[in-house]
Amino acid sequence: MNILGIVGARSGSKSIPNKNIKPLAGKPLLAWIIEAAKKSKLINRLIISTDSPEYAKIAESYGAEAPFIRPEELAGDKVPDFDFLYHAATWLRDNENWQADIILRLPPTTPLCKPENIDA
Repeated sequence: MNILGIVGARSGSKSIPNKNIKPLAGKPLLAWIIEAAKKSKLINRLIISTDSPEYAKIAESYGAEAPFIRPEELAGDKVPDFDFLYHAATWLRDNENWQADIILRLPPTTPLCKPENIDA
């Protein structure tokens, strides 16, 4: 089975600018979920869906792939999660001939998430 983990991290947080890359205990916030997902026994592909090249570079440095930059129309604060997840899945299918059987949404705002939580 192809199990895809998608970290959705847009750069336009209104309450805390650049919230997803703010440091938390020595690492950018999004690094925590990436590191947990990398330790998952089930995820076999981990990507970031972001509108920010800076976020993409940071995510790659922690082990996630950044195969695309999310289109601007999918980066607003009112865009449903389904829309960016669907975009990621169809982009991978159409551009890399890779299709997910299961897609996991991995919010960067869950730094206490453990690999066993993800696998459950």
